[in-house]
Amino acid sequence: MAGIGFTLERMTCGRSLSSTIGAYIYAAFLVAGPWIFTVISIGGMSLATCSSEDCPDLQVFRSVIIYNSFVCAILSSPIAFVCTRFVSDQIWMKRYESVTFAFVAGLVLFSVCALALAMPFYAFATTLTGIEVLSALQNLMLMGAAWLLIPFLGALRSHVAVTFAFGLGSGVMIGSILLAPAAEPVHLLFAFNAGLCLIDFILTWCLVREYGLRLVPDPALLRTALTYWELPLIGLTYALGLWIDKLVMWTSSPVGIVRVAGALDTMPNYDTPMFWAQLAAIPILAVFFVHVETNFFRLCREFYGSLANHVSRRQLMLMMSRLYRFVMAKLFGLFVALTAIGLIAILTSFVAIEPLGLRASQMGILRVALTGMVFQTSAMFCFVFLLYFDLKRQALLISLTYLVTNGGFTAALLPLGFPFFGYGNMLASATTFLVALLVLGRELPWLHFHVFVTNNTSLHPAAVAVRPRPRALGLRLRRPRAAQRPGSA
Repeated sequence: MAGIGFTLERMTCGRSLSSTIGAYIYAAFLVAGPWIFTVISIGGMSLATCSSEDCPDLQVFRSVIIYNSFVCAILSSPIAFVCTRFVSDQIWMKRYESVTFAFVAGLVLFSVCALALAMPFYAFATTLTGIEVLSALQNLMLMGAAWLLIPFLGALRSHVAVTFAFGLGSGVMIGSILLAPAAEPVHLLFAFNAGLCLIDFILTWCLVREYGLRLVPDPALLRTALTYWELPLIGLTYALGLWIDKLVMWTSSPVGIVRVAGALDTMPNYDTPMFWAQLAAIPILAVFFVHVETNFFRLCREFYGSLANHVSRRQLMLMMSRLYRFVMAKLFGLFVALTAIGLIAILTSFVAIEPLGLRASQMGILRVALTGMVFQTSAMFCFVFLLYFDLKRQALLISLTYLVTNGGFTAALLPLGFPFFGYGNMLASATTFLVALLVLGRELPWLHFHVFVTNNTSLHPAAVAVRPRPRALGLRLRRPRAAQRPGSA
């Protein structure tokens, strides 16, 4: 979905430096707002209270947040992929009455699955107290709601509200710690949940204001999940691929595993550098969201729109060639930018090692993780381009490749000990990027075949009910109220 990217792109073209910076901040929150909030919160709370060694209860809070982030990623990603496709089709057909229902249905499904998975674990497998279990489950629900809201926000163009929500939520969380400092898990979870609850409330209010509070059930939501069965599977395998190396380390590492509350196993020496490395990619993701995605959408709209004008085969091939050159040039530019960000992060980490909560012994893992981040994020860009062309099975191949290689290489290198921690993720990321680049390069010259055969709804009757016509991105997002005004774009 193009959505808010066009608004942010116009902001970057202004003469004001503040509007340009604001556009990239908005984009960063839309790309990974809950993740940014989570990582910074863990680091901020560590500095506001005390270190994990001096305050064991802080390690309990940290472990609960990490486990909830893992569960949210696994459960919310398949739901978000399906909801995004359903909502994009509804907006394309100017049917807005079921958008709120899609969010509520996704949230209910997530809540049922999350509670069924997390409640027995926290209640019976851990030694958390009753109030701590309730706080952990509340955190899980709030975090899942935040992740599920993100796909809907691109359709709203409420960039100011998004930034205000995350800024105010962070302020409430930090203020709760400063006004009543304590290291008990319940207090830390309360502060985190208070900020997250405020974020969810503001974002939900924006959604309801735009699409209304009335719930209109639509069976097309279920048909979307069944017809495009690859989408939930892509979301599941992609999320698992991002976390599988941590799971391998938590369960099989010969050294460094920390167990708290009886069953919460983590590995801070490995987890913290990996989390910070993933966060380093956010600036380039924002650039991709604001500039690359919007320009790519324009080319796709020109290419697919030309089919309705019965262009010649020569003109069609010229447009395909433009798309091919654009995609490959942007991939190269993004890879170079990611490499520069990785090098800057490595050099900066020598100075900012303590504020990041790292030790000197973790610098090796951080350097390897930043290298892996360059390849993994580049592979993700290839993955996104494939999804824009509706090449779902090819995208599934990329996510499966990362899942298998990340888990396999990490497990294979474990016996070599601490000096080789992180190399499994780096090798998996490089392998996945190579596969993704080859798959994308192979498919781009065959776009006309995919338009007339692979993605032709007239040849796939089951898809007609949920997909109005073949297209690249699936929609041009518009505000429902603006769409009703004469002369509006």
